[in-house]
Amino acid sequence: MTRFNPDHVLAYMPSWATADGVRPGTIDGLMAGRAAEAAGEQFEDMLRKEPWNAPIVQEAEAAADKLRELCGTNRRDEHVQSSHLFDADVHGLTPLSEVTKATAVGVPRRLVTTVEALAYAMHVGISESELEGQITARQWQEAAARGNESPLLSQLHPGALGDSCPARSHEAALCVSVSRAFQQRDPVVVLGDRPEDFALAEVLRQIRGVATWIPWAEPGLYDMWLFSPRERVLVTSASLTVEETRQQIEERWHKRSFRSIPPEEEERPFEAVHPDAIDIDHPLMVVLKDSWDQPRSLPVTKEPDGTLQASLSLAVEVPNGLDPDRHRWQVTLTAPSHPVPPLPVLGSHAVIAAGQNPWETFVRAADGGVTYWSHRFDFVPSGASLAGSLASPRLAWPGIKSTLKVAASAQGADVRPSPAGKRAAITERLLGSRTVLEDLAASPGWALLRMFMSPAVPGGCPMGSWWKLKSATVLSWEAIAGLDDRGWEPTARREQVDQWTSQGVLRRGLILGCGHCPILEFYPLSEISQSYLCRRCGGTNQLTSDRWRPAAPEPRWFYDLHPAVLELVVNDGDVPLLATRFLRSEHWARQALVCEEFELLVDGNPYVEMDFALATAQALWLGEAKKNDSLANTHRKRKDEAAKLLQGCALAGAAGLVLATVQEQWAQTTVDAVRDEVLGRREADKPVPKVSLLTGLGTSPKLTPLIL
Repeated sequence: MTRFNPDHVLAYMPSWATADGVRPGTIDGLMAGRAAEAAGEQFEDMLRKEPWNAPIVQEAEAAADKLRELCGTNRRDEHVQSSHLFDADVHGLTPLSEVTKATAVGVPRRLVTTVEALAYAMHVGISESELEGQITARQWQEAAARGNESPLLSQLHPGALGDSCPARSHEAALCVSVSRAFQQRDPVVVLGDRPEDFALAEVLRQIRGVATWIPWAEPGLYDMWLFSPRERVLVTSASLTVEETRQQIEERWHKRSFRSIPPEEEERPFEAVHPDAIDIDHPLMVVLKDSWDQPRSLPVTKEPDGTLQASLSLAVEVPNGLDPDRHRWQVTLTAPSHPVPPLPVLGSHAVIAAGQNPWETFVRAADGGVTYWSHRFDFVPSGASLAGSLASPRLAWPGIKSTLKVAASAQGADVRPSPAGKRAAITERLLGSRTVLEDLAASPGWALLRMFMSPAVPGGCPMGSWWKLKSATVLSWEAIAGLDDRGWEPTARREQVDQWTSQGVLRRGLILGCGHCPILEFYPLSEISQSYLCRRCGGTNQLTSDRWRPAAPEPRWFYDLHPAVLELVVNDGDVPLLATRFLRSEHWARQALVCEEFELLVDGNPYVEMDFALATAQALWLGEAKKNDSLANTHRKRKDEAAKLLQGCALAGAAGLVLATVQEQWAQTTVDAVRDEVLGRREADKPVPKVSLLTGLGTSPKLTPLIL
């Protein structure tokens, strides 16, 4: 629920009329002792409109309270939303009949008396048709396996018009299903006849769009519809173990009716998995069929923390086919290169521009952008115009640093740049972007930068081209040209050095001595004139041949490296850069926002340092990047480090943790320590992020989930 960032969590409060409709006789039982009273009829009319006060309703309210705390919904700043939905007072809801034009048909309610009938009804829906008849279990099973392709629905409604749609079809409500995933997701089959199996199948159908519930155990001819050579099927169950699930699907596979001539070892087009292993990161999104996405050219300002703020209020618009007096809708604005993770803590205070009235409408982060409610709810006078009744807020799309601060503050924590993060930020500013810095870490240029930290003369450097001074190591062009990298042509290398010099990454200058004290120092070009002052003693010197090194008729240019960039190289700053570069090459994170290293503080004290953060339209990820294959060198330290990293994700509201290493794999002791901490947090009912292992950075990177 938290991952989907719901608008509201409401306890359903049915009226007595609804309860009597579900359980006929409920009102009659209560009225039995009042039959002789003169006001009995009036009392019954009043009772039908009152909330049903059964224990199950109280349990639902308690469950909703717990979910609200978990999801952080129904409360934005000082705005308290509704806590329950009472079905006798739903005037703000738009009936489906007002937007449905196609005839909706489904399985007649009277025929849904078996789990097989319910398995098919899950695909097409249930209608109030009075049709009665006898449908065999085998027909229901075949229809459930085929889903919407089954001809059974047409047999149940022979007089239906040609444009009739199944009641559960999006087209029945003038809607289409829009997938936010870049890749086609595998269909899911749920086995088992328990209520929890039906619930699992229903949830997966809503989230993934393709799910089939098979509540009967025996194989049959209809199983041929489950297996397709063109796609893999995920098979799961809520009531069966993974091994029991595997045995059942294997039996169906062996007894299927249609077979091609198989090889000796035929590949199974299915996989038995635990429900937790099914990817739900890319939920479906339903939009009005007659509506359309509209690009906007909206002037914005970029704040120092990366936040985008709209310069103007949004224009008031009414989607085609809607009536602002009767309908309510939401508007979502997304910036393609600036995703906003759907964190519950990103309420109106985080996603509205400075100076905007927070009471105007309900605003939150959702679907990778910012969503706001169509109508004003601050104050709308009677007879207000369209512009006066609809909302037109100024919005803000928070940067990743602002997102981290808001998320951490909700947990009583704080965020500040770490020393490594400050060095990376300075280098990024010099180069112009995070992308350029990541590309540098994966290029031959990083090996060149390492020459500035070498304790001895690197191989291939001509004599006098490399100097280690007290303040820094400097290189001449001859040393740079001597770097052994045949794939980096001298012309391209020359252009790169010139570019770095213009950006301030490198500084061009001379090695000069002093006539008053025995010191050699590097002097940047900006500090050199015919006379110069010694940095050590302050003595005045003339730029003559006895001052420059190495001795030559004319001075030789040298280059030194910006101190912040040098420290970044010395501290293996390329490792987290390689990690985020690879992650942003994955389809789900191509437009991700990245934050360099930072510290999470608890009670003002440093708690844990994270090497990077990655914000996508689906989630926020934190990461730890190592040159070696272990989090620490002892069991206790590994356990403590794993606990801090997982708790750091909880403090920042991150959905996942990426453990990245240059090595081909993480040490098993580290994997075991992280797995133990994940299981321990799960048993303690603490937030548990997804953990992914990223290995082979710089050579053959590979991202795999942590197997529990």
